[in-house]
Amino acid sequence: MTVDSVKRELQRLRRGPGLRQPGSVLQLSPELRSSLTGDERSLGTADDVVRIMASLRRAIDRLDRHQRVFAEVDFNLLDEHCYPTLTGRQESLAIQRACAGKTVRRQANKTLDALAFILVTGEQAATHLHGGGPPGPPSASTRQSEPATTQIPWYEVLRSYWRLFRHARVDIVCSEIPEDEQPYFASPSDRNYLRYAKFADLDSLIYMRTRLTQIGPDVHVRDFAPSEYHDSESDLLIVIGGPPWNAKYREFVPQLPFHFEPHPLGEDDPLVVPQLDGLTMGPRWTRHAELLEDLAVFTRLTLAQGPTVFLLGGCLTLGVLGAARTFLQGDRGAENARYVTELVGDADFVAVTEARRIGGIADVADLAVVKPLLVLARDKNDPFAVVADNTARYVGA
Repeated sequence: MTVDSVKRELQRLRRGPGLRQPGSVLQLSPELRSSLTGDERSLGTADDVVRIMASLRRAIDRLDRHQRVFAEVDFNLLDEHCYPTLTGRQESLAIQRACAGKTVRRQANKTLDALAFILVTGEQAATHLHGGGPPGPPSASTRQSEPATTQIPWYEVLRSYWRLFRHARVDIVCSEIPEDEQPYFASPSDRNYLRYAKFADLDSLIYMRTRLTQIGPDVHVRDFAPSEYHDSESDLLIVIGGPPWNAKYREFVPQLPFHFEPHPLGEDDPLVVPQLDGLTMGPRWTRHAELLEDLAVFTRLTLAQGPTVFLLGGCLTLGVLGAARTFLQGDRGAENARYVTELVGDADFVAVTEARRIGGIADVADLAVVKPLLVLARDKNDPFAVVADNTARYVGA
C-alpha cells in the first residue's frame, strides 16, 4: 500500500455518515482491512469491524492536536459537528471557527495525508511530515462508547444543507421578465422606476431572501436580475427560475441531465429527461384551465473552483416556489434535506417532485411520506445516474 492509495480510501470512508456507521469500514480494500486487523484475511465479521474501528481511532489519536480535530470532524466522531454528510460537518466546523469552508477543507486534506502516513508506516506522522511533537492525550471521542442521539435543530440542518457558513457571500440571480413584456416603470429612465418590477418569480425571491436571513443572519445576501449579474466571487450562487426567463440558468443547462422544452409565451415548458427514453412531464390542469400542480426541480452543483450552485426551476412559477419551499420550510424543509442527503450524500443531484397549490397556498412536499418523482446524482464529473424513479405515478404508467 502507498500513502496515496490509502488516502484515496480514507476519502471514500469519510463521505456520508463516516464512522457513525461502523459497517462503513467494510468498504475499505481487503489489503487495508487486513493491515488494520493484523489478520491476513479480513472476512467482514463484526469482530473485524470492531478491530478496524479501534485501529482507525488509535491512528487518529496519534495526530497532533491541531490535525486531530479535522480528522474527528471528517469521520463524524464529534457530537457537536455530527451531520450526515462530510460537507455538513466541515461547514459546521467553519462556522464555529469563523472561517471559510474552503479553509477547513484545505486543512482536512492535509490531515488525511498525515493519517494515511500513520496507517502505512505505523510511525508518528506529525514528526515526519510537519516536525511536530508527541501526540496529545486521547480525544473525548475515543472515550465515548456510543454516539449521541441529540437532535440537531432544523435551522442548523438547513444552514449546513445550504452551506451557509459564517459571513458567507450569497448571490441570488432571479429570472427576468422579457424586456418587451416589462411594465414601463421597470426602466431606470422612468421617473417612477421600480427595480423589482422586471423580476419574474418574485414570490420565490422574497421567500428565499426571508428564509436565508432567518437561518443565516450573519450571511451576506445580494440579488440580481440575469442582465445585472457579472460577478463570480460569491461562496454560494442561487439561481431562481428556469431557463426560458433566466439566462444564468441557461448557462448550466449543458451540464444537466434534463431540459425544459421551450414553447411560445402562454404555453407550458415541459420537463424532458433524455436518458429515461425522453420522459416528458408537465403541469396538470383541470378541465376549466385551473392549475392543479406543477413540477419543482431542485439542482445542486458543486464546482471544484468556485461557489456551490443551487438551481430552482419549474415549468411554471409554482414549481419554482415549490423548489425553494421544499428545502427551506422549517422542520419540513430540514426533514426533506435529511432525506435527500441520505440518498445522495455530498454528490451533485437533481430532485424533482410535485408542487401543489390549494387555493392561494403553495403546499410543501414531504419527501419521506411521498417520495420524490425523480432523483438523479453524480459523483464529481461522472454522468448523472438515476437514484430514485417514481415517475410512474405522475405519467400514469
